[in-house]
Amino acid sequence: MDFAMGWNHFNLTLLGVWPEPRKISKTSRLMSNLVFWVTTLVTFTFICAPQTAYLILKSTSFDEVIENLSINVPIVFALIKQIVLRYHNEDAQISTNVQNYQISTRLALTVLVGQIFDDWSVPIAQQDRQMMLKNAKTSRMISIVCSTLTYLMLLAFISLQIWSSMENASEANLRGLLHPATFPYDTSKSPNFEITWLGQFVGTVLTAICYSCFDTFLAVLVLHLCGQLSVLRMTLEDLVKTTKENDYKGFHVRLGLIVHRHDQLFKFAVIVEDCFNFTLLVQTIICTVMFCFTGYRMITSVGQEDADVPIVGLTFFVIHVIYTMLHLFIYCYVGETLLGQSTGVGQSTYNCNWYDLPPKDAASLIILICRAKVPFQITAGKFSPFSLELFNSVLKTSAGYLSVLLAVKG
Repeated sequence: MDFAMGWNHFNLTLLGVWPEPRKISKTSRLMSNLVFWVTTLVTFTFICAPQTAYLILKSTSFDEVIENLSINVPIVFALIKQIVLRYHNEDAQISTNVQNYQISTRLALTVLVGQIFDDWSVPIAQQDRQMMLKNAKTSRMISIVCSTLTYLMLLAFISLQIWSSMENASEANLRGLLHPATFPYDTSKSPNFEITWLGQFVGTVLTAICYSCFDTFLAVLVLHLCGQLSVLRMTLEDLVKTTKENDYKGFHVRLGLIVHRHDQLFKFAVIVEDCFNFTLLVQTIICTVMFCFTGYRMITSVGQEDADVPIVGLTFFVIHVIYTMLHLFIYCYVGETLLGQSTGVGQSTYNCNWYDLPPKDAASLIILICRAKVPFQITAGKFSPFSLELFNSVLKTSAGYLSVLLAVKG
């Protein structure tokens, strides 16, 4: 459990939004609430509100608007992600067994994490444990790669902003701040400048962590579900063999347990879908827009004859594009995996040597095959399921919008 979710546990605790299913003290709950409100207020006070004010009051050109939105939109959405995680996180000890779909959305993440704890604590066969570990390793790799890219992007962004501030030290609009913003006080004076710069730095780090760990946390949930479906498929394929060894006694009991487990996993998938589908829709739109904005900034910066673009600036643009599309690819990858594993339950049922069963028992498998035709899926606002096909469509659409921006610039 710690191997699969260790990175997410640390990052979400740092933001005060970790859904702890076990009983914790009142002091720990108060500290979690305090951390959440402090991090949220710092980001909103020093970045979101001032940048929005700068966009409305001082942005005079198309390039300035694009530059502002390319930074402000991801930060605002990262703040929304943090609020969404907090909304679905209830600080209370509850039953973690997902038996009933009609569950309060305020308890959803707590229940799901509790179910993962239960799945890892139940004694199972070594082969099944290896299947779970395989998906846990994939989850951990995704978390490590995304976290590494986050820190690299932060380093490149802060270096680029410091370099830009040094180059434009005489311009009153920047004043050496990490983000161009409008404040109701003079940021050029000390200690106003130091406090404001530090607030923007802390807010930038926190939003970058939140933007990344939200996606990796969702990937952990979905990949754990895929692991449980793999275990279920292995159990199905061994069903007939187990039945033959017991002279067909208890076949319907074992089949009933499989159907019940499949129903539990379906409810797990529906809860994940209901919690995140609207956020994922906005994420898909933002990924498309950010690909356009960042590509536009990179191409126009390189294309200017008198432009003096530092290597760190190009590095930031490249990492930003990769970072944005990687997170969308993660959604599509785990969505594709979930679709394959859920529909594969029917294939595993067909592969279980059903022809060795009596006709009456073999016919009972047809219901399970029909049920498996309805796939588990995560969707973008219930409009389209996440799959590799959706990723290709977003790339094509983003490239088309980018060509339109460049045509408008021309």
